[in-house]
Amino acid sequence: MIYYKRIVVIILLFAQLFFVNILKGESKFREEKNIQLQILIGGGLIGYHFNDQIFIGFSTISNMVQEDGTMDNSSKVESRLIAEEDLPQGLYGKKYEQRRIVTGQLRISPFESSGFFLSFGSYQEGPRKETLYFDKRSRIIGNSSYNNTSMIIKIERDPVYAPLIGFGWNWIYDNGLSWGFDWEGGLINGNVTKATAEITTNNSNVSDGDIAIEEEKFIKSSDLSTGYFTVALGYNF
Repeated sequence: MIYYKRIVVIILLFAQLFFVNILKGESKFREEKNIQLQILIGGGLIGYHFNDQIFIGFSTISNMVQEDGTMDNSSKVESRLIAEEDLPQGLYGKKYEQRRIVTGQLRISPFESSGFFLSFGSYQEGPRKETLYFDKRSRIIGNSSYNNTSMIIKIERDPVYAPLIGFGWNWIYDNGLSWGFDWEGGLINGNVTKATAEITTNNSNVSDGDIAIEEEKFIKSSDLSTGYFTVALGYNF
């Protein structure tokens, strides 16, 4: 999952450089049409272009993800918060929830002839919660082996309040129509933003000590990363 995110970021960076080099004069209306209203995937953005290079705005994306994985073994289930190599065997179902994202952005457009921008500001995201269901089988929990044991793992990541950094591209037409895309993320401090883990089993013989070992392992392997990619469509006036 982590490598996939890196690949996506690299592709987007090359795409940005491509657009910067081949698209000329695409945002000459930033200063003329300085109030910007746009619909995002799952949310919206409002802001103001102070001149051709400086933009300040706010965005919100509501309930980006609410997901129930299969509970009937009909397809592969993947965790969003724990890497596949760290998961126990027998994952057959999940419930995942991610809450609202709110950002305050200062966008700087370094090129007068291009819609490319760098963004800085504040990033706020609600908690992420995931419940993972594992089937009944022999398994190692902590330092011991247990037979005929099923597991439920609940992972919750704290809300995020962090500095924002990102980049994107915004095209404004002479009639006011505007569209673009951007990738934004919060700079996480692992000492502030933390995860919790809770494990329950059907086997009353599983010791509290072994449960604690497993919970600590999943806390350490939880994905604390933040960020989103979105497409914007709206109007400037």
